Amino acid sequence: MYEQYFGFAEKPFSLTPDPKYLYRSESHANAFELLQYALDRREGFVVITGDIGTGKTTLCRALLEQADRKTFTALLLNPFLSEEDLLKAILQDLGVLSRGDERWAQRQPSKQDLINTLYDFLLSLIPLNARAVLIIDEAQNLPLPILEQIRILSSLETDKEKLLQIVLVGQLNLVPLLRSPELRQLDQRISIRYQLTPLVP
Repeated sequence: MYEQYFGFAEKPFSLTPDPKYLYRSESHANAFELLQYALDRREGFVVITGDIGTGKTTLCRALLEQADRKTFTALLLNPFLSEEDLLKAILQDLGVLSRGDERWAQRQPSKQDLINTLYDFLLSLIPLNARAVLIIDEAQNLPLPILEQIRILSSLETDKEKLLQIVLVGQLNLVPLLRSPELRQLDQRISIRYQLTPLVP
């Protein structure tokens, strides 16, 4: 009712991460440019952190909206997955598998089957000069076995470049999590880190 009164075309202050409402503060503009730079350079691992409500998810959606036709993307919003479900979700988002795909409906594929399928798909992108990007939101909630699986996925590469670019997006407690001794190998692979700052009045 108040939308009509004030002449709003849409509900203001919605909690959904609509990328068209991304406000490019200095921090957000820097993060966006850094992400685009990382994707263009085919950097393997990028980590974006920020406090609750700083626009991390909106930033990710804005980045995906800018992706060209040669960029295949997977955006995972649910960190509470098994290793097999993680791989299936990535393959489905990339368009390799459809939900209820008959090839997988008749048998339960092993984790290695799923990794091989992903690897074959990533290799098929090379002659097309295309790329694949995986963005995982709420990464601070990822269990250690899933983070280890993500580290293994970051090893999919040729002699010249990474085949899968991975962006971990999470709250501030993602930083100490990645620096824990159990994740030292993963932490060493992160090429770009950026912390979003909140808007200042």
